Amino acid sequence: MHYLTIGAIFRMENSWLDEWIRYHRAVGVEHFVLYNDDVSTRVSDRILKPYVDQGLVENIHTRECPGIIREDLAVRQSDAYRDLIRNSINQTRWLAIVDLDELILPRHWDDVRAALEEYEEHNGLAINWSIYGSSGYIKRPPTQINHLLHRSETHWGANQYVKCIVKPDRVLLDAPHFTHFSPTRDGVTVNENYETVTGIIHPISTEKIRINHYVLRSWQDYWEVKASRPRFGNSPFSEGYFEEHDRNEVFDDEISRRFGHVINT
Repeated sequence: MHYLTIGAIFRMENSWLDEWIRYHRAVGVEHFVLYNDDVSTRVSDRILKPYVDQGLVENIHTRECPGIIREDLAVRQSDAYRDLIRNSINQTRWLAIVDLDELILPRHWDDVRAALEEYEEHNGLAINWSIYGSSGYIKRPPTQINHLLHRSETHWGANQYVKCIVKPDRVLLDAPHFTHFSPTRDGVTVNENYETVTGIIHPISTEKIRINHYVLRSWQDYWEVKASRPRFGNSPFSEGYFEEHDRNEVFDDEISRRFGHVINT
C-alpha cells in the first residue's frame, strides 16, 4: 500500500507530462494514476511508457474505462475522479488530486509525505494556489519550474482556491467530486494552519505548503493548447482570461532553487 498517490485527468499535456512526473517524484509521490483523455493517445502513451513499465504510473484511457465514456466533459471529469477515489481506497493512505499545470510545493519540508504526517488525524489537507503568469514568454519555455519564475501577489483573490490531498477511504463517494474539494465523513479537511476547510475556496495561507499553478505557461501554450481544448464545466477560454491571469508581480524562484535539478533542461 502506498503512502502518497497523485491522480489527474489530462488532455493535450504532452509538453509537460514528463516534467510533472519527475517533479512530483522528487517531492515524495510514490504512485501516479493518470486518466488519459487525449483524442489520440499515441504520443502520451509513448511518454508514459517508461513509467508504466516501472509500475510507477497507471495510464488509464478514459474512452476505454467503464463509467467514464459520457460525452459531457464535466460529467466525465467527475466520473474519473469518482473512479480514482474508489479504486484508491485500499491502495494508498493519501491521494492528491491536482491538474497537470499544478505542482505541489512543500515549503517547510523537502517531501510532501513529511508534511502529511503532521495532519494524520484529519481527513484531508487543503492547499492554496499561487498562480504563475507567463513570465513574458510568447513561445513555450523549456520548463515550468526553471523558467516560469514570476507569480501573482500572494493574496490575489484567485489564490483563495484550494486543491486537496485526501484519505480516499474517508471520501463520500455519493457526493459531487469537484476538482478542488471532496466532502468526507468522520472528520474534516484542514489547511496548513489546521483551520477547517469546507469548500473550494479558503483564506490564503501558503507559508508551509502551496500549489504552484502554471495556468498560462506562455502565449503559445495558451492559444495552441489551453484555449483550443474543451474546458471542463466552464465557458471557453478567451484573450481576456489570459490578460487577467498573466500575473507576474512577484519574482519567486523557490521551486527552481530547491528542485530545478530534477529537470534535465
